[in-house]
Amino acid sequence: MFSRRVPHDLEPTPWAEALAARRLAGATLLDLTEANPTRVGLGVMSDGERAALGGEDAARYEPDPRGGAEARRAVARYYASRGHAVDPHDVVLVAGTSEAYSHLFRLLADPGESIAAPAPSYPLFEPLAALEGVRLERYRLAWDGAWHLDLDSLERALDAGARGVIVVQPNHPTGSCLAPPEIARLDALCAAREVAIVSDEVFGDFPRPPAREPLPSLVGSRRAPTFVLSGLSKVCGMPGLKLSWIVACGPDAARERLRAGLEWIADLFLSVSSPVQAALPRLLEARHGFQARVRERLAINLAALDALSGRRPDLTALPAQGGWMAVLPVPTTRSEDEWALALLERDVVVHPGHFYDFEKPACLVLSLIALPRTFAEALARIESLAPER
Repeated sequence: MFSRRVPHDLEPTPWAEALAARRLAGATLLDLTEANPTRVGLGVMSDGERAALGGEDAARYEPDPRGGAEARRAVARYYASRGHAVDPHDVVLVAGTSEAYSHLFRLLADPGESIAAPAPSYPLFEPLAALEGVRLERYRLAWDGAWHLDLDSLERALDAGARGVIVVQPNHPTGSCLAPPEIARLDALCAAREVAIVSDEVFGDFPRPPAREPLPSLVGSRRAPTFVLSGLSKVCGMPGLKLSWIVACGPDAARERLRAGLEWIADLFLSVSSPVQAALPRLLEARHGFQARVRERLAINLAALDALSGRRPDLTALPAQGGWMAVLPVPTTRSEDEWALALLERDVVVHPGHFYDFEKPACLVLSLIALPRTFAEALARIESLAPER
């Protein structure tokens, strides 16, 4: 009855069942999986931003498969403020990064072909790829006290025929970025094989406090065709407005050809609404207040993690360069699933590391934008569950 692209087994995991049961029981949960800024007091829209969504231009419908010209110029100005030159002609607007991935999977790979994706990283890649009829080839981010690109595993994925390579920087949830030599090697490998790079940079404005400068970007001159993704959800804290963008980079001939194909795909959907396109210049100009609130929240919750580490060195979060998540190794007296279930019994919601394809160490993944009192109380309950060394 169903396409093979849709999972036939949609039964919830034991963790999901336990979480649903706690919610049904009316428990007051300390949710450290919450990554939606509008639910933790951060994504607040001003009167001016609301007005921009309802102006005269909001009712005008002049469809362009790449998105409205002024909206694309606003994206180019955003990158200019970060020190990157972007031609608005190379910008394509989409309704969220999930749609961006879907468009790019269709553009780069035929059904049955593969895309290389990092592990650990988003659990979203697998279902998105399956829905487009393509496979994922995983390459590793290796941990040895810091995160590194496992070049051997990347080359194996490319040798297996991957038609594109996804990079996420800062990675979600490790918060790591590729080092300049790793980026250069990635670029060279993909250029030699005529494989495109898809660089997800939605958290690029959020270096780990106290750092303040935006993190590196793959926007710019590249040897391999490269598509850089970002959008309003993280840049402005407005996930409900459903606008993201793809910036095409790389050699002129390949970039023109691939961008034309991407425009053809986008023209079939025209999914970005006129009001949000019209408001985009104003929304991007107003992003600094939101980003300042996020930086303050990150600093407070990271201080709580540092205090926990001071008391319990065995509960020390892994270092990171950016992003909104923390990876907390936990004692192996329990499995990750047992940790997550035991914490649910104490009304603390966390993700076990295997949700993101962590190999080791055993860890929990925590959102750093949770309300500070929620975060602090949840850490106290995690600490109380950890055996003393």
